[in-house]
Amino acid sequence: MNHWIFVVTSHREYNLEGRDILETRLKDKFWGLGKGTPNRKSLQAGDKIVFYVGDPEKAFAASAILSCSSFAPSEEERRELSHDKAFYEAEFGVRLDSIDLWEKPRRVEEIVSDLRFIENKVRWGPYFQGGVRGIAEEDFRTIVQGIPQPISFTKQPETDAQFALESHLEEFIDRNWDKINFGEPLVLFNTDEQNGRQFPAGSWSIDFLCSNPNTRDFVVIELKRGKSSDSTVGQVLRYMSWVKENLATSKQEVRGIIIAQEVDEALRYAAKNLSNVNVLTYRLDFSLLPYKK
Repeated sequence: MNHWIFVVTSHREYNLEGRDILETRLKDKFWGLGKGTPNRKSLQAGDKIVFYVGDPEKAFAASAILSCSSFAPSEEERRELSHDKAFYEAEFGVRLDSIDLWEKPRRVEEIVSDLRFIENKVRWGPYFQGGVRGIAEEDFRTIVQGIPQPISFTKQPETDAQFALESHLEEFIDRNWDKINFGEPLVLFNTDEQNGRQFPAGSWSIDFLCSNPNTRDFVVIELKRGKSSDSTVGQVLRYMSWVKENLATSKQEVRGIIIAQEVDEALRYAAKNLSNVNVLTYRLDFSLLPYKK
C-alpha cells in the first residue's frame, strides 16, 4: 500500500476553482489523470490518498482510498464524467472509495515543519506542483490525523549566512537557469502537469529533473544543502535508477549532478568512481558598489 498526494489547482482558462474541481471529482468518485501524469502507473487499489487544494487555500482538504489502479475509461464514461466541459475529459483515471471531505482543511503552513517530504520549509510551493506525489506513511498520518512526527535533523550549515544561501539555492538556480553553466546544455523536463523542479519520483522528490536537448539523455540534479555526503550520493543514485526504470527509453542514458558549496573528503570518495555522476561547486560573489549620483 502506498500513500499519495493528489494536487488540484484552479484553472482560469476554464473558469474553474480548485475547490469546485475537488468536490466534483469526489462526487463522481473518480479522479482524472493524464497519460504523462507522474506516478500514474504506480497507483494501485488500496492506496491512500490525501487531496491538496492550491491557491488561495493552500491546504489539504480531503482523503480517500483507491478502489482500482489507473485505467482508461470507456468513451461513454468519459462523456458522462466530463460534465460537458473539456477540462473534465480524462484519458485515464482511478476510482475513489472511503471519501472524506474535511469540514476544516489543514493549511500547509500550519504543519510544514512536521512534513518530512518537504526539505525547504520556507519555499515549499514547488512540492505541490503537478498531479500525483508520493509520500511516506508518517507524512500521510501527520496530514490526515494531525499527529506530529519526530524529525531526524541533519547537520546544519555552520553559519547563518551559509544556511540562508543553501535554503535559497534551489530558488536561485530555478530563476537563473539560462545563466548557469552545468557543463552541458540542460532544459527542465516537463509533462502536461509538472515541470522538472521537485519532480515526484515515487515517494521522493528530485530537486531538478532535466534533459539534454542534443542527446535526449536525462540528468538528475541533487543539491547537497547541508545533508551528509553519503546521503546525497545515495539520493542521486536512487533517483537515477527511478528515472531509468520509469521514464527513460532503452536509448536514453541517465546521469547525475550533485551541486555542493564545497567537496569534502567523504563526497570526493563517494563520487570518485561514479562515471555517470558529476559534482559541481558554486561560489557566491557579494560586493557593494558606490552609487553614482
